[in-house]
Amino acid sequence: MDMITVNTKKELNDMEKSRLGILILLVTIGSFIGSASAADVPSGSSNSDIQTILNNAAVGENINFASGATFTGIHLNCSKALNFVGNGATLVGDGSNNVLTISSSNGININGLTINVNGYKNGITGSNVINGVIENNTIINGGDAINIYMTYENLTINNNTINNMSTSYGDGISLVNHNTALNITSYNPSTVTNNQISDVTYGIFLGGNFKGTVSDNILTDCSAIGMNITGKKAATNGILYANITNNDIEDTPLGIEFEHPYVQYLFFDSNSINSNTCNISTNSYYNYPSDRTIIVTNNEFGSSYTTAFYNSHTIWADNN
Repeated sequence: MDMITVNTKKELNDMEKSRLGILILLVTIGSFIGSASAADVPSGSSNSDIQTILNNAAVGENINFASGATFTGIHLNCSKALNFVGNGATLVGDGSNNVLTISSSNGININGLTINVNGYKNGITGSNVINGVIENNTIINGGDAINIYMTYENLTINNNTINNMSTSYGDGISLVNHNTALNITSYNPSTVTNNQISDVTYGIFLGGNFKGTVSDNILTDCSAIGMNITGKKAATNGILYANITNNDIEDTPLGIEFEHPYVQYLFFDSNSINSNTCNISTNSYYNYPSDRTIIVTNNEFGSSYTTAFYNSHTIWADNN
C-alpha cells in the first residue's frame, strides 16, 4: 500500500508540473499575442512612416501615438477598423491635403488626437463610414473639422473641441447622406454629443438624410449658422428623424436653419438658442408628412422663429 501511495503522489506531482508548464506556455503565448495587438508610432515618425504602420496593421489593432509628440506634414489614409490612440499627440497637416481620410471604413475609432489642419482642407474626412467613433479630439485651423459624406451609419462624434475652421467651407461637424434607398426607420442612428465648436462658419451641418441624436453641444461664434439641417428638396433623400436636445447656441446670425428637410420625427427639447437675428429659420422647402411627430418643449428662444416651424408642431409646450 505504501508503494502504491508513493507512486500515486509522484504521478500527481508530475501532472501538476505538466499543468504548470502548460499554463506558463499559454501565458507566454498570450503575452506575445497582446503585444502584437498594438503598433507604436514613435516620436519623429514621418507621414510615410505612419502610413506604413497603418498599412501593415491588422484589423482592430491599436495605433499608439507617442504621448505629447508632434508629427508634421501629415496626410494619412485609412480604410479599415483601427483604433487611433492619440495620447495627446499632435498631427500637423501639410497645408494641401486632408489630415486623416477614413473612407470605406467599418469600426474605426479615433481618440485623443490634436489635429492642426494647417490649411484649407479637412481634419478628419471620409465617405462610407460605418460604426465609427470620433471622440476626445481637438481640431483647429482648417476648412472642415469632421466631414463624413455619401453614406454613414452608427457614428459617434463625442466630446471634441473644434475652433478656427473658417478657411474654406468652415463646418465644425458635417454629416451628409444622400442615399435615396434609405429606410430611415430601420437605419442605425448616429450621435453628435458634447462637442464644443467655435469660430466656424457652420457649427453643425446635417445634409440629406439624418437619423440620430444631436445633444449637449456648445456652438458659439458661428459666422453664418449654428446648426444647418438641409435636405435635397425630395422626401426620398432629405429625411430628418432626430432628437435635438440640450444644445447651447450663442452669437450666430441664425441659430438653427431647417432649409428643406422632410421631417418625419423631431424631438426638440431643452435647447438654448440666442442668435443675432432668428433662432429658428425655415424656407419654402421645409416639409413634413401628415403623420409626422414634432415635439417642441422646454426651449429658450432668445429671438424669433418662423411661423412654418411653429405650425408644424405636434406638441408645443413650456418654451420661452
